[in-house]
Amino acid sequence: MLVTLRRPLGQRIGRPLGVALGAALVLTSFAHDAHAQRRARARFPDELRGSQESVQKMWDFATMHGFAFYRTPSDIDKAVADGKLVPLDGDASYELTRGVGFSYATREAKQFIASFAPQYLAACGTPLIVTSAARPTNRQPRNSNPYSVHPTGIAVDLRRPPAGPCQVWLRKALTELEEQGYVEATEERHPVHLHVAVLTEPGKIAALPPVGSGFLAGASPRSQRSDGDLTLRATSPAVPVANAPARTAPITSDIAGGAGTYRVREGDTLWDVARRSGVSVSALARANRRSTRGVLKVGTVLRVPAE
Repeated sequence: MLVTLRRPLGQRIGRPLGVALGAALVLTSFAHDAHAQRRARARFPDELRGSQESVQKMWDFATMHGFAFYRTPSDIDKAVADGKLVPLDGDASYELTRGVGFSYATREAKQFIASFAPQYLAACGTPLIVTSAARPTNRQPRNSNPYSVHPTGIAVDLRRPPAGPCQVWLRKALTELEEQGYVEATEERHPVHLHVAVLTEPGKIAALPPVGSGFLAGASPRSQRSDGDLTLRATSPAVPVANAPARTAPITSDIAGGAGTYRVREGDTLWDVARRSGVSVSALARANRRSTRGVLKVGTVLRVPAE
């Protein structure tokens, strides 16, 4: 009689199962290491990590100082016409990407960019890139925080430079300004950028100190943080924006009907020209077939209507 001997079931599968389990453990270890490496590469400085406290701080500042949260593009247009938001024109030290749908900010936020961008240019050798500014509530991206202050115009987004000395300088500079109470900055991931809320009270001009020590050596601070308030030295006193001296470019009278012309100078906005000429922004825009959102180019001659 032929008898067939077979191994017990446990003995037959034990070795292959052990090999499979060992391979699975190795793969899991590799996957864990790769994930840890990705997390290490994506780790941001502790100072610029977002938090609920940071969001609350920005929200509280905006509401405490009466900044409006604009809901629609029409609200933005009206704020521009009323002089509550001003255009970000760009210059040799900073540029705006084409993706900026609403190139406006509060005067205080614009002043911050105008003061910070030259320092960035000196440290990095390239202009600062602004990727977003005022943005109405109904145009916020899906992943935005419901308590975002972008709709107020006090926040701007900056492009993060590639890894290297410039990126190090930018992080260091924003950290210093945050510690001194000028801004609240967060390094965002989706998409990667730096969100900066400017914490300057309405109607005040905050003179930024030199930042990113080591790149701009030899400069001395012009202002400091004291008891929760911005204390500016006598060289750069905080003064209401309304009292700032206006540019005195001449408005040339036209012979017909009391109208005039104006040649645009560096830094001019449609709102500035309208205010000095005593007409509304919308009337000035219509007379020149321009959008109230348009950026003025230096040397352009505007027709100033009689009103």
